[in-house]
Amino acid sequence: MSNSKSIIFKTYKTYGGYYVYDRHTNSVTALSEEEFGELQAVERGELSPEKSKTIVKYQREGMFVPNVIKEIRHPQTDILEHNAKRRLRQLILQVTQQCNLRCEYCAYSGIYEGNRVHSGNRMSFETAKRAIDFYLEHSIDSPSVTISFYGGEPLLEFELIKKCVNYVSKTVEGKEIQFNLTTNGTLLTDERVKFLADHGISISISLDGSKTEHDACRKFPDGRGSFDLVMKNVQDLLRDYPEYGKKSVMFFATVNPYMDLGCVMEYFHANEIIQEQSVVYNTMVEKDLKEEVSYQESFFQIRKYEYMKALFALAGKLDPKYVDSIVKASMEQAKKVKRALHKRIELKPVIHPGGPCMPGVLRLFIRYDGAMFPCERVNENLDYFQIGSIEDGFYLEKMRDILNIGKLTEEECKSCWNLQHCSICSNEIEFHNNKRPGKEEKRKLCREKQRETERELHEQSVLKEFGYRTETEAVQE
Repeated sequence: MSNSKSIIFKTYKTYGGYYVYDRHTNSVTALSEEEFGELQAVERGELSPEKSKTIVKYQREGMFVPNVIKEIRHPQTDILEHNAKRRLRQLILQVTQQCNLRCEYCAYSGIYEGNRVHSGNRMSFETAKRAIDFYLEHSIDSPSVTISFYGGEPLLEFELIKKCVNYVSKTVEGKEIQFNLTTNGTLLTDERVKFLADHGISISISLDGSKTEHDACRKFPDGRGSFDLVMKNVQDLLRDYPEYGKKSVMFFATVNPYMDLGCVMEYFHANEIIQEQSVVYNTMVEKDLKEEVSYQESFFQIRKYEYMKALFALAGKLDPKYVDSIVKASMEQAKKVKRALHKRIELKPVIHPGGPCMPGVLRLFIRYDGAMFPCERVNENLDYFQIGSIEDGFYLEKMRDILNIGKLTEEECKSCWNLQHCSICSNEIEFHNNKRPGKEEKRKLCREKQRETERELHEQSVLKEFGYRTETEAVQE
């Protein structure tokens, strides 16, 4: 970053060339070795930008514009209230905090600092109905209705789910209705599956690979593994409702340190029942863990190998069909970065780093007791994240505060070279037993995001050197 804090850029090099990332235009430009050396001198404060011939040269092309950031403020701040009143997108109902399994890595297993654990708390139909009514009243301008059932294990409250589905189906007119839930798969009885299929309810089933890998973590309270029961239920479902299975059923595999990743991938490659494209890999969350976890060395080797294959596919050197879905997200991120750099989006005087969505608007999570939260991923035990209740409505000031998390480090953000690529949600910041995110904790995360962007920029330049030219390729959002 330029020490003058007026012209902000980042230089870097690969084995094949020299580059500069210009913050104002959000673009990367290849440099000569001489130009690169001169810009590095500016970064080190050894040469003023005004005396740099390289800067003067590229300013004619619209680059290296002096810093114009006046305020760190989220662009959606002024429309937050309107959207909260009329444009809610998705409702997530926590129908229970109980689960019939005790998975080793579960967010509610007790291994995370300050997070809730499994309990007998459950949502009544009266609360669910009030939550649905609130959602419908505040989504008048939304083209569709999307409702998710969340736990614990939501199918423990199957009767409640049925009542909710029937109530919504009778109440909503003129809009597409979508229901979905994530389940551990142990409670998919014939009666439940018939109801889910008849109502087109999309389901995501947690399955961590083969019996050995799955049962290593996903156990009943008495220690028995759940694989045999889950697979029996899956086989019955796909046999009895093949079209529903193809259209509305997917599988989540949680990558965790207790599994052999190679065995998991091999299982899904060879499985004749489950289509490999219907498997989505999630990684175990490590933030706020009480004890550090360590993965097998083979885990890192496999990820690096599959990632290398993804890069070869992006560069046109390998057919994408040979790339495992475990690195699909990495490929999509590379395409997204490529597209953003190609657009050359110029900075505005009022801007906010990426990451925060409008709290509760995109995904309104309602706890069993009617308390409202931005989404299902936040810690329900932290008052900071409660953005309202079905009795009181939205707490708009708290929502604006969460949306504008960049205010914590406003001055740093104004002069940060990574401003246009930074993406930080307040849920990523460690609280360390504080009531709200701290400035130092956010700064630490900022540094991590800078390193992440440096890697992505380096990757983009190397890909281009190897022939990656798909600037107009569609990107999955």
